[in-house]
Amino acid sequence: VNSANVDEELVKSIQVPSLDANAAEVFYRVITKNGSGPQAYVDDILAQLECPVLLAWGEQDPWIKSAAADKIETLYAQFHGADGATQKWCKRVSIGGGHCPHDEAPEEVNAAILEFVDDIFAAKC
Repeated sequence: VNSANVDEELVKSIQVPSLDANAAEVFYRVITKNGSGPQAYVDDILAQLECPVLLAWGEQDPWIKSAAADKIETLYAQFHGADGATQKWCKRVSIGGGHCPHDEAPEEVNAAILEFVDDIFAAKC
C-alpha cells in the first residue's frame, strides 16, 4: 500500500460527512435498507446483471474479506456460467490495497480497468 496516496485530504473527505447531525440516520439506512428504496441483495443484483463485472479487490481490506469476493464469483458463475461463452462474465483482480484500493493503489486499479476493457473489446471482435 502506498501510504502517500492516503493523505490528510482523503481522510478528511471521508471523515467530514460523518460529523453531520444526520450522519447516523444516513448510515443506518445505507446499512439496513440500501437507502430509501426496497432492500437489494447482492444475489438478486448479480442474477440481473447483463454486463461483465470487474472485481478489483483490495486483498488487505480489514472489513470486507476476500471470502466475499469468492462468494460473488461463485454466485455470478451460477447465474451466468463460468465458461466466458457469453458477454456475462466476472473477472477478479487482487489489488495490493485495503478497503479503498482506488486510493491506496491507483496504478494497480487503473491497470486492472484498462486490461478489463481490453478483454471486453477483444471478446466483441
